[in-house]
Amino acid sequence: MRLLLRINILLCCLLLSIQTARADDDPNTIVFHETFSQNPNQGGRDGNFNAGSSAPNFDNSGWTGDNSTKIYGAHECIRFGTGDTNGELTTPVISLGGASYALLTFSAAGWADSKASVINTLTITANEGFELSGDKSIAELEKMVWNDYTVLIKVTTGTDLQLTFTGKRGFLDDVVVRTITSVPAPTLPDNFTFFPNTTEENASQHVTLDIANYTTAYYTTDGSTPSKTNGIEALQTTGIAIHGTTTVKAIAYVGDMQSQVVTKTYTQGNTVNGIAAFKALTDGTEVRLYLADNDNARVLHGYNNNMYLRDNSGAICLDFGTTATFNPAPVHNQHVAGWVVGQKQTVNGLTKLVATSNTTTDFLALAAPVTEAATEPNSISAQELNNYLADWVTLTDLRVGAVSVTGAYVGALVDISAIATANNQLVPVAYNDIKPIVYVIDEDKDFVSPSSDIANATVRLKRTLSKDYWNTFVVPFDITSFDGKIRVYDAQDGNTMNFVEASQMAAGVPYLVKPTADIANPVFDNVTLSATPASNQGSNYYFVATYSPKDLATDGSQLFLTTDGKLAYPQDGDNNRLKGMRAYFQLPSGATAPTLVVDGSPITGIEGLENLTTEQVTVFDLSGRKIYSGNFADCKLPRGVYIVNGKKLIIH
Repeated sequence: MRLLLRINILLCCLLLSIQTARADDDPNTIVFHETFSQNPNQGGRDGNFNAGSSAPNFDNSGWTGDNSTKIYGAHECIRFGTGDTNGELTTPVISLGGASYALLTFSAAGWADSKASVINTLTITANEGFELSGDKSIAELEKMVWNDYTVLIKVTTGTDLQLTFTGKRGFLDDVVVRTITSVPAPTLPDNFTFFPNTTEENASQHVTLDIANYTTAYYTTDGSTPSKTNGIEALQTTGIAIHGTTTVKAIAYVGDMQSQVVTKTYTQGNTVNGIAAFKALTDGTEVRLYLADNDNARVLHGYNNNMYLRDNSGAICLDFGTTATFNPAPVHNQHVAGWVVGQKQTVNGLTKLVATSNTTTDFLALAAPVTEAATEPNSISAQELNNYLADWVTLTDLRVGAVSVTGAYVGALVDISAIATANNQLVPVAYNDIKPIVYVIDEDKDFVSPSSDIANATVRLKRTLSKDYWNTFVVPFDITSFDGKIRVYDAQDGNTMNFVEASQMAAGVPYLVKPTADIANPVFDNVTLSATPASNQGSNYYFVATYSPKDLATDGSQLFLTTDGKLAYPQDGDNNRLKGMRAYFQLPSGATAPTLVVDGSPITGIEGLENLTTEQVTVFDLSGRKIYSGNFADCKLPRGVYIVNGKKLIIH
């Protein structure tokens, strides 16, 4: 007897703990809860909707219903009715404790049956003194699917409640009765900024009002307090149209009981017209950027869900990240019109429209231009770069370093077509048949070799080759086709340097060339810009190449080839400056000047010294020692070879 009492106490405590746990999710009070968990048999909750025929068991005593009234135990639920006869089940007496309203919730499912004409039904009634509304009569239970139902109970004259479930071909579970002590308020989305889907003033946005299915709700959009006599009655889920910035207020009722008033404000965001107006915004501002057709907004470049965009007033980057997607993907030179929502951000000087939860491209039209001219880059200097961020620009003779160029090595001199991004960064682009990167070798500027070969390069030379004389010439790439004569240093015989015919030129090797016609500032496509340094040809008398300008020695050890076919000794000052992409001649100490022989015939002499009788001169011997400085007429030199004002003089 004591053991049985302990078991009953434990069961009661277990039941109370179950009821308390479920009651935590609802502000109202559970006064009755039947789980039917005392039924271990087959049917219903185990997925078998054809089984269930044992005697029913209940958590709560006082239920009226058994096999005689077509009520059967199934798997943790009740099976009621037969094919033709209703089952009937009545709850114990439920005390509502003086409440004016209560709420019945339960779950129900229909039998499994292939007959389309068979209807599974359920009806709920109450004893005298109570009124039911809501899901009190279910004409058809869904076959093999559990659904939840709600019935509102109004107390009229009754005190103790009893509910009767009548139906056939169904399953019943989880019957709960709560007294309603408070009314849940309707739910509105949090305050937010919205952007209507058109630019018209009467454009609307919708917000959803959710209310408990046993309540009646009313809402207002004019700022007034809603009530049964003021506002619009809401359905269970109502979309409220808001125009412009709107404050929505809502309230819910159960009979005369009411919830608190919920209030939310929805602000219509601002629209700016054109890129210049967008760039003037404060960082962090979310707006709609509107691009009119006559703004001539054009796509400059698109990649990785970014689009660089220019209109008549400026350029920006649309950065969608992973928040939104361009649809379709932007293509260079497309015309852009319409609007897009985003937040203004400045990243290292670059203005961006960054996507937000309001961003969509549904209203941003991209189309091929019809009458507009093709988009062209702005030709600028490096000093102007910060004024053209996000824009398409071209720069010539740019030294890579202070300005970073994607794909070009530091120190290179380049012509570039690129998008100007943040941090003095240029991203080369190839549009309108403009080469994205052209490496420049300028005879007046230092050349910096790449650390490794660059294939498929385009190279522009700032150098003229004359058809009227032999030009010394060297470049850091192979030239396989040349319209003219090419000669390469072959061998030395005494002080004779012999040059022989060559069919092409190799990177870093110096040559004598004479083109068929003058060549000025040629451009070479698809060459390999080589890391090979300029080379020295020979073993005693050297033919020395240099890519960059070079100051030659004035001590008689170096000579250069003049335009009139003579070898000359450099002089102090500007006369000893050899321009780049050329070669000079290096002599052994004390050696006489060489004779250049091309195809077996001499082509040079030594540039002489004329009209020196009244000039001031400086004289060196071949060892580089200065032996006289003054008027040449007063200089008495014995026979020998001297360097006078940088030129070789032979006294017989």
